Amino acid sequence: MTTCDENAGISYLGESSKNLGLGLVYGDNHWAGANYSSTLTEIPGRSVESITPDNRYNNVEQIFSFAKRTSHPYEEAAQLSREVSSWIWGAEPKKYGKLMYDGEPDFYYLAVPTAVSGFTIQVGVAISFSVTFSLVPYAYETGSDKYQPVSTGSVINNQRLYSALPLWHVNGTGNGSFVLNGVTYNFLGLNGDLYVDSDTEEVYDDANNYQPSMVQFDNYVFPVLSTGNNTFGALTNITLEVMPRWRTLL
Repeated sequence: MTTCDENAGISYLGESSKNLGLGLVYGDNHWAGANYSSTLTEIPGRSVESITPDNRYNNVEQIFSFAKRTSHPYEEAAQLSREVSSWIWGAEPKKYGKLMYDGEPDFYYLAVPTAVSGFTIQVGVAISFSVTFSLVPYAYETGSDKYQPVSTGSVINNQRLYSALPLWHVNGTGNGSFVLNGVTYNFLGLNGDLYVDSDTEEVYDDANNYQPSMVQFDNYVFPVLSTGNNTFGALTNITLEVMPRWRTLL
């Protein structure tokens, strides 16, 4: 068996693989990076292929291999399979979940599981298997998934190469608005909490009901935190928090 580190693991949906007695297996896997999606087309008479960009990055397939050391693998394999299924598939994979890897504590990832391999039994030694995840092609800075308050005149500096697509928490009654980098974002008929996700471009209330009619954005463009300083103008009839979710490419 390749090297198994029982002090290392991943956390998915808030539960660590170490809670199942699993260690990470090294030596079998490669850490995958982001790839830009485009099509190269050969053109007769030209020695340079034409690039047709898709203006996106592809999801990244990442495989984590695990092992549980035990002198009774036959007796424990079926139970371990059930425990892993409960961990990985316990919540239906309809949305990306937060994944953290002990080897890189400064970042977290958004992932959805796509496959669990068969469980290999090494007699008197261990049970091993792997889990495949599809990762959003960005790594997010640990701690940037916490809200911070925003007020009139606030300046938030994005020191990264990529714009952040935050989650905004708006609270108010009636109509309100905020100004970011000279652009006004309007809200209609507020009756408490409203959440605006600039990544998924969804708007929903505290009961998780979609409320797209409660926002009025020019060309339906959601607010982002661009590279550099982001300056907030007047906040009118609302309180505002932002979860920046600072990111970089994998």
